[in-house]
Formats: sequence, structure tokens, C-alpha cells
Amino acid sequence: MGNTFPIEVFRVSGSNYEMGSKIGSRFKEKITKFAESSMALKKLRKVADKARYAKLIECANRRFSQYMEEIKGISDGSGVAYNDLLLLNFKYENLGTGCSTVIFKGDDSIILGHNEDGERENEDKAFILVAEPLGGTPFLVYCYPGMIPGNAFSFNSRGIVMTGNAMPTPDPKVGVPRHLVDRSVIEATSIDDALERALLPERASGFSYNLVSLKEKRAVNLETTSQRHCVTRVDGAFFHTNHYVSAGLAGIRQNASESSLVRYGQGIKMVSKADVASEKRVLEILFSTANEPNSIYASGGPGNSWTLCTAVFEVSEDIRLKVHARKERNCKPLALTTAVFGG
Repeated sequence: MGNTFPIEVFRVSGSNYEMGSKIGSRFKEKITKFAESSMALKKLRKVADKARYAKLIECANRRFSQYMEEIKGISDGSGVAYNDLLLLNFKYENLGTGCSTVIFKGDDSIILGHNEDGERENEDKAFILVAEPLGGTPFLVYCYPGMIPGNAFSFNSRGIVMTGNAMPTPDPKVGVPRHLVDRSVIEATSIDDALERALLPERASGFSYNLVSLKEKRAVNLETTSQRHCVTRVDGAFFHTNHYVSAGLAGIRQNASESSLVRYGQGIKMVSKADVASEKRVLEILFSTANEPNSIYASGGPGNSWTLCTAVFEVSEDIRLKVHARKERNCKPLALTTAVFGG
């Protein structure tokens, strides 16, 4: 008999501020502890350019005031300083982390697997949110303490699945912080709508979006910088880590990490040998510990992330998500479908 699944599922609804306040209140202890212990936040407090952050805040308020209200709600609910939460939510304009994604697309079904990598301390602090925003699209998303939803794997009631990979943006600019753009994307109604949201002209930096549509039976990858992008249609097998590999951007000047390059090489090799697309095969790839400390299944090491959990989406007649906690946890995966949104 396995252990209890360690990641809490929390339901929330209301206005953006109300949802943020409820999240802040429910996870007050986790958010407070993370704000106190996060090495990323400590670094940001030291290196953040105050004038630049003021401009980022101005851009964010102008374009996505509703999501800034969510951050304010989390601050008020948790008691953690608003400025600290802004640093956390804007950190993707300064720092990058890992994540590996694999997709197998057939005629009638799509399997998308994703390793959610990040700071090890988040393994016990992150949670799964089922949200019903007032006037918006209900969604389910993996969330980090103190941060609004959008930066991690998700699916919504309109049948859109999204995972992402942090990218070494070569052309960052003062604009709308990437995390707020991601927050918009998770409420997309179609892949085209998701692409339009992700390609916001005012975006400050880039990302890799892996998008699957239940209704359209369509899968694409979108790589962005702050000014350029490339959409790749996914047919058959696909693998992505944390550097630009698309036909349109592979030659771009970028500071690709050793971890990303090694994981990508291992993933492409394993994907090319996959004769059958199945959850088992996806997990074999995502659980690979070859080339440690730069393995697909990340276990820390100098400068490397930690695989917090692994998500596998099977998209056919419905979206079926299984979330696997760290293997050391020895527990059954959490299974979820679109039924989580009710009628």
C-alpha cells in the first residue's frame, strides 16, 4: 500500500482579487515559509533593478490589472509583503529553471508528458488549484506558493492543455512580465486563442508553450522571445527542454544551459526509439536518470533543478491527467479529468 498523495487540491472561485485572497489565506504558512527561505527571492532582493521593476509594474498594471489584483489578494490573504510577491511573480524576467516535455500525437489521441522542475523546497509547498474565475474560463493548474496560476502545467474547461519550458530569452525588454502572459494563456478557448494571447506584442521575455486541444485534436509548440516567435505543428513524436530548437529560432543567439542541452539530446534519442506511444513509454523517458546531474528526471546538483512532480495528459475523448509525485514518495498518482469542473 502506497503513501498518501502529497499535493493538495484546492478549489477557488470569485473575482481575481477574491481568488487571490482565498489562496493566500489557505496557504499562508507555505507562502510565508517560502518567502522566508527562497534563495531565488533573496537573490532578487539584492539584484533587482528598482527602476526597471517600476516600469514592469507600470506595464503589468496597464495590460493585466486583474492579475495584479490576484497578486494583491495573495498578499493580503497571506500577510506576505506585496513587493516580495511581485518579485516572485516577475522573477522570470531574471531567472530561469528547468522542465522537460514529451508529446506523442496520433490520429485520434495525444499523450503529453511533462516534468515540472524547480526549487526543491517547492516540492512540499506547491499545490493544485481548480479555479472558476468570475466571467472567465475554469481551469486546473499546478501552482507555486505566492504566485498566481499560469507558470506550470494546466488544462481548462474548454479543452486546452498547456505545459511550458523556461527559455534563455536573448532579447528581454521592459514590458508585460511573462508570468502574467501565461496567466492569460491558461484561460484560452482554443489553440489559436492561446497563440494570440501568448504573442502579446508587449511581452517582456520569451517562453516555450506546449499546447494541446481536446476538441481540435491538435498539438503545437510555440517558442517566443520578446520580439520573435515560431509555431511548430506537432505530428508524431516531439521533445523539448529549455533552449530554442524550432526551425525559426534554433539559430538564434542564446545562452543554453548544459542541463538543457544534455536533457534534450537524451530525450530525442529516447523518443526516436519509441515504437509505441503510451503512458508507460512517456514515463520511461521522463523518469530517465541517464547523465546525472543533467538527467531528464532532475535530482538537483550545482545549478540544476529538482523534478517536483510529473504530469501525463492523455487527450482523446476526454482529458485524463495523472500527476505523479516524486518516485521516493511511493504513492499512487492523482487522476483528474474535465469532470473536475462539474456540469
